[in-house]
Amino acid sequence: MGDRFTEITHTSWFSRIGSSIKGLLFGILFIVIGVCLLFWNEGRAVKTHKALVESQGLVVSINAQEAAPQMNGKLVHLTGEATSTQTLSDNLLPVSVQALKLQRKVETYQWEETSHSEEKKNMGGDTETITTYSYEKVWSEKYIDSSAFKKPTGHQNPEKWRYQSELWTADQISIGQYQLSETHKNKINNFQTLVIPRNIELPKGVAQNSDGFYYGKDERQPKIGDQQISFSYIPAQTYSVIGDLVGTTLTEHIASNGRSIALLQAGMHTADAMFEKAKSDNATLTWMIRLAGSLLLIIAFNMIFKPLSVLADIATLFGNIVAIGTGIVSFLLGIISALTTISIAWIFYRPLVGLVLLVVAAGLVYLLKHKSNQVAKQSLRQHSIDEPIRAAGN
Repeated sequence: MGDRFTEITHTSWFSRIGSSIKGLLFGILFIVIGVCLLFWNEGRAVKTHKALVESQGLVVSINAQEAAPQMNGKLVHLTGEATSTQTLSDNLLPVSVQALKLQRKVETYQWEETSHSEEKKNMGGDTETITTYSYEKVWSEKYIDSSAFKKPTGHQNPEKWRYQSELWTADQISIGQYQLSETHKNKINNFQTLVIPRNIELPKGVAQNSDGFYYGKDERQPKIGDQQISFSYIPAQTYSVIGDLVGTTLTEHIASNGRSIALLQAGMHTADAMFEKAKSDNATLTWMIRLAGSLLLIIAFNMIFKPLSVLADIATLFGNIVAIGTGIVSFLLGIISALTTISIAWIFYRPLVGLVLLVVAAGLVYLLKHKSNQVAKQSLRQHSIDEPIRAAGN
């Protein structure tokens, strides 16, 4: 069940110019942020890769079932069943299990607002924006602040929840003779559904169902504020771990360049396989941040050029043409800036590859300039053809 609310707003051309100028200032700020993000990312990637390569050459595999005091202070790899003798218990509901981790997941029935806007440009540069706000009831683990809704009346969500999501971790998790540090324990995340025994005594207002528990009057007709509660856990199982051995505890390893290394994977894996996966994960993260930084730069340049298209909107068709043109230029400048930043960073961290990227960026700059000159020459040529024709007509 949901409803909709439509709002029509009018924005004058002068107001749009003012807003676009403010956006220009934010665009300059976003360029600084994007450049810094891309430069930092290249340094992070190179340092992490070097730390992994260095650590891969130092690691020694040991038997988890045997004490190895001679390896104290050294980087080791071991594989075995991670266990804990501790019983983890929920402090609000009668759920407990001997496990490495126990997790309570709570979803609350709430109002959710979504909006869709359509903008229409009018002659003279003014705009008319039609925004439709839709309100739907959804199950969400996150709190939705209804006070920020455009139309909060009749769509209020409860400010306090009876139950919330929570995680419990065993104080000590061991693999054979050795214990895991907090850093390694935080990497254990392969949860599975916990089956709750039937006919247990429950708090008032809570009923048991096939998925776990339901807090509310009737799960067939949920009300705002009702909650669905489920549990998952991580039982004892085999893990492969890499870290510094300090006494009988595996801790994170600090490479010579200051980067920390603490690896853990479910199942039996060799040290080389774990390091290769870590290198692959590092490369994936690097590309994700590169794409995010490049997108931020494209958006930033588009914000900087926005006043031009708004000024041109005094004639709608001309404004649309300028918007398309500035969009293309923003895309090219964003990519060029990203490549240039990455190239400079790589010259700093990886000189040979950085120079190659810098040449590519320079090629794009030349292409952009060449295309601009072609357009300018074509416009002049067309103008020189049109002038005699108009003169002859007169």
